[in-house]
Amino acid sequence: MRDWVFFAAVGRILCSTALFVAIVAALGASGELRAADRTNSLPRYELRIAAKDLRDLDRDLDGDRLRPATFVADGKQYEVKVRLRGAWARTWLKRPLKIFFEKGKDFEANHCLNLNTGWRDPAFVREPLAYQIYAACGVPAPRARMVELLVNGAFRGLYVEVEQPKKAFLKRNHLDGGAIYKANSEQNLADERDLGNVKAFATHYEKENRKTEDCRDLQSFCHQLAITTNDVLAFFTRNVDLDEYVSYLAAGALLENWDCLNKNHFLVHDDRGSGKWVAVPWDLDRTLGDHWRGGFNSAQIPVFTGVRRLPGPTGWNRLADAFFNDKTLRNRFIDRLENLVEKEFTAEKLFPILDRFEAEIGALAAQDRARWPSPAGGLHEGIQEVKQVIQARREFVLREIARLRAADRKV
Repeated sequence: MRDWVFFAAVGRILCSTALFVAIVAALGASGELRAADRTNSLPRYELRIAAKDLRDLDRDLDGDRLRPATFVADGKQYEVKVRLRGAWARTWLKRPLKIFFEKGKDFEANHCLNLNTGWRDPAFVREPLAYQIYAACGVPAPRARMVELLVNGAFRGLYVEVEQPKKAFLKRNHLDGGAIYKANSEQNLADERDLGNVKAFATHYEKENRKTEDCRDLQSFCHQLAITTNDVLAFFTRNVDLDEYVSYLAAGALLENWDCLNKNHFLVHDDRGSGKWVAVPWDLDRTLGDHWRGGFNSAQIPVFTGVRRLPGPTGWNRLADAFFNDKTLRNRFIDRLENLVEKEFTAEKLFPILDRFEAEIGALAAQDRARWPSPAGGLHEGIQEVKQVIQARREFVLREIARLRAADRKV
């Protein structure tokens, strides 16, 4: 009887009768979760880890201690190290994971895997969809997909696998050998400001590759940006891959990616190719309606959010601010934004992707909500909300474009 009282409570939390029924079906007679039947084509991974290491891993909210485990995929075993990833996300009931493979024994050309939880997201899929949208807009973006994870034979959850920008990423995006910097400042200072000395840059940006080298190139780039006051267009033309950066800003505006201004992005210096800098999106879970004040149906964040006069919740980005202060570059952004809202950010292109996601992950989402109760609600309702956000965002952006063009004509 007590079990059914618990089930009813979970059902109220999830606010979905259909999902509640699916959860009960996902449970065995003992009330324990079992591994999902193979009714989907999602990749299935398994971690085999000692019980004590697993307990310690789940409790390690402040550290990055690596613990040994065995990773299994497609019948092949890999000896790995695993830790929690993220900052805020590791405090959630369902923990995100980072898995490291032995040197020379990569998995699908990747030295590590990022497994994010989707625990807050009613739709589960905001993050992988956002990466797909960036890529469709012409931005070098990590690959992302939904996967199923077992731990010691038991269902652990539905996760978002996100590619770590490394050698394979660089090669695919014609940036071979480029230096990769991760903006991960704990003080929200990785906004391309001039931090002064090399040591300060190393504090707020993490070098992902070529680690025997310092970050003098990043220091020089940000210093030159800071002292450029006259010919901003020339600075961007000389130092930045403009086609990519315009698309990066436009895609971010469509997605309302407000969490990237002074963290949660990468910079790649293509110093062995074009010599220019490229921006790469990262940690896209707070997109597509997920507002910093709460709620998942935001659609009216201004398209210029993140400049000095219109900062986001954590501040403003110096590179974006300089870009938007130049009229030629600003108009180029508006043109690209209009092009993307008409050709890429459309119901015709995105709704079928969302429908496929829903069909693919439905059963596993039910199991996940049973394993990790969340106030996020039912999957179908969550998917529908993302569709509503896309429609509302399109309408808002088109109005903004018309307003900006009208204001420009009056000048």
